[in-house]
Amino acid sequence: MPVPVIVLNFGHSVLNSLEDYTQAASEIYRHYRQGQNVVAVTSAQGDQTDVLMAEARRIGPEGEAKNLPELLQLGERRSAALLALALERIGAPAFVRQARDLGLTAEGSFTEARLTGLDTPQLLQDLKDHDIVVMPGFVAIGEKDRAVLLGDGGADLTALYVADQLDVEAVLLKDVDGIYEVDPKSNPEAKRYEEISWDDATRVAGPLIAPRALGFARKQQVPFRVGTPGLPSYTRVGPTTGAMKIAPSPQKLKIAMMGLGVVGGGVFRRVKAHADQFEIVKVMVRSPDKYIDQGYKPELLATDFDALLAAKPDVFIDVSGGVEPALSHTKTMLENGVHVVSANKQAIAAGGQDLLDFAVTHKSQLRFSSAAGGGMPVLEMCLREAGRITRVQALLNGTTNYMLDEIAKGRSYAEALKDAQDKGFAEADPSGDVSGADAAAKIRLIALLGFGETIGLDNIPQDTIDNFAPDAPAKGAWKRVANIWKDRNGFSSALELKDLSKNNFIAQAEGEEAHAVFDFDDGDQYRIRGKGAGRWPTTESVMADLFDISATTLT
Repeated sequence: MPVPVIVLNFGHSVLNSLEDYTQAASEIYRHYRQGQNVVAVTSAQGDQTDVLMAEARRIGPEGEAKNLPELLQLGERRSAALLALALERIGAPAFVRQARDLGLTAEGSFTEARLTGLDTPQLLQDLKDHDIVVMPGFVAIGEKDRAVLLGDGGADLTALYVADQLDVEAVLLKDVDGIYEVDPKSNPEAKRYEEISWDDATRVAGPLIAPRALGFARKQQVPFRVGTPGLPSYTRVGPTTGAMKIAPSPQKLKIAMMGLGVVGGGVFRRVKAHADQFEIVKVMVRSPDKYIDQGYKPELLATDFDALLAAKPDVFIDVSGGVEPALSHTKTMLENGVHVVSANKQAIAAGGQDLLDFAVTHKSQLRFSSAAGGGMPVLEMCLREAGRITRVQALLNGTTNYMLDEIAKGRSYAEALKDAQDKGFAEADPSGDVSGADAAAKIRLIALLGFGETIGLDNIPQDTIDNFAPDAPAKGAWKRVANIWKDRNGFSSALELKDLSKNNFIAQAEGEEAHAVFDFDDGDQYRIRGKGAGRWPTTESVMADLFDISATTLT
């Protein structure tokens, strides 16, 4: 079964600052963790095109300039590179492709060309190899191999054209969450179309959607959605027009946190950047003075759990470690109707099915996608495909994968460990990583969510990499692979150190990257990838869970 694909276009109104690229990367990751491959089409940042155009007027010829597209396309290409960098930071796979690479052709004038072709097989191969392809909009390749531009709103047009060629859905992301009867920025009571026809959108959607893009969609009968990053709420543009309603908005959620280390600090920063949706009310730490010296406000910090409860949070984020007191605190929060987002794989694995049932009983959400896989959405796959999975093979510890790669390059175990610690991949006490206990806890979560099996750590054979020093170079690549499977003999799992062929998809994960292969009972196979260690990949998984909870509060 082919992997579903979606085309996302990021308009210049949602790419006004460098921080906006972080939010754009989060939007892409939200779709990726839902099992979709993504083509992301970028507009130039803010007024970048106007700045470049002013430079062209100062130095270029009057009238039509054949080389103008070479300058103006730099805005979109810069945006594509920045977005790919933002994706790389959070551990999501990303590959930048230019119009020439993808055979995106056009004919006509240099500044308002008409799209005529796309190398669809090449784009599909890129998606198969990389999962996420980022491409600049607005530019194509014209006659005599010259770059040409697609006119105002050319990035919208690019996204719709690519979606039409792939026969998939496109979402145009703007600074408003759909098409309204009047500008919602000037009238908060404005009603939004849940569904609108191409003809009616042509009448009311300007200048939100470029006329050329809308004209193409109407002529080719291409349905699409209009929304804004961070909100799963859209206007659908297609054959018919439906009713108008006041658009739902998320409740502002009060957040309590436990832990403010490497990952906790990243989560704190990301949550603070979304002050319109979230408010941090209290953070539990062992030593407040340490964090006050780093600039955290004293009134936000606490050393006892009762202070977190007294702050009456809507969501509790656990980025601590160890089973206790984290597990008890999680249950107390759930019991009090507080939703929980946890990156603590030991506590969640120890709680097991009883903890999941406990959350359901108390009608609270428990989300923990960051507890396994880092930026690789392995637990989401388990939840989505439970019941048809027969085998999972995965790298579940990015720290040890990084260390094994460094050892293969000739570094000693001690050197590789120190480097991993310096880069923030390994903790000061690395025993959980190198012994296999960390990966084994994640195996327990995969067993529970993907196979409905409850297993203990003693049931999982574990190869350690403690003081690993191979006698000879690997024939392929040393990887410690989590293997979880169910067959006629029952359920089994193991954590095995293997010398894998370099042609093996698992072996192709480099450094702190993580790869996973899922086999299904109908013969299908699905591959996912991402970074398995580091502050920002884990932070992104926490934020994705938090945004999912926020989406359930839309009113």
